[in-house]
Amino acid sequence: MKFNEIKSEIKGLKKIGEGWRGVIYKGELEGKVLSFKVPKSEIHTTAIKKEGKILRYVNQYGIGGKLILEGDDFIAYEYINGHHLKDILSEKNYRYIFQQLLEQSRTLDRLSISKDEMHRPHKNVLVDKDLKVYLIDFERAKKTKNLQNVTQLLQFFLNEGSNYFPKLDRDEIIKLSVDYKKNMDENTFLKIKDRLGL
Repeated sequence: MKFNEIKSEIKGLKKIGEGWRGVIYKGELEGKVLSFKVPKSEIHTTAIKKEGKILRYVNQYGIGGKLILEGDDFIAYEYINGHHLKDILSEKNYRYIFQQLLEQSRTLDRLSISKDEMHRPHKNVLVDKDLKVYLIDFERAKKTKNLQNVTQLLQFFLNEGSNYFPKLDRDEIIKLSVDYKKNMDENTFLKIKDRLGL
């Protein structure tokens, strides 16, 4: 099934975003409001299909928008009615949002999936009205032994995120990040959470 074959069946189809490899549309199909990711050109089809496989996998662990359809040249997942992280983060909600980001990053590390974008989550994270966090855009994600989701997120916390953390001990967080990178163990992860107050 190709995107052009079902296009006429999608109600209210409109473009809502664009990345390096794909274009995102929103529309209603069979009573469900979905986001459709379609490759910009044929050479990006493989990347979009790979993203669908990864999304299906991480969905089992509560990560990402729920995948509904995988076509020959597109994927479709439940539309997330939310705001980009950069537009919603505040002193009132940062703790709850950052806690979810940290837990989801840890889950990805345990699944051996590297998202490769956790150091700049501004546009790759959506937050809904209930402050539920959704990781989006898994185009660059891959199975690997070189995992860095938690460590990349700590980079973000130490830079822009540090505005929200009172009395953050940068040296201690850097040391814990290095320790975590070596072993990826639960004990070090819990120490990181504790030091961040998350």
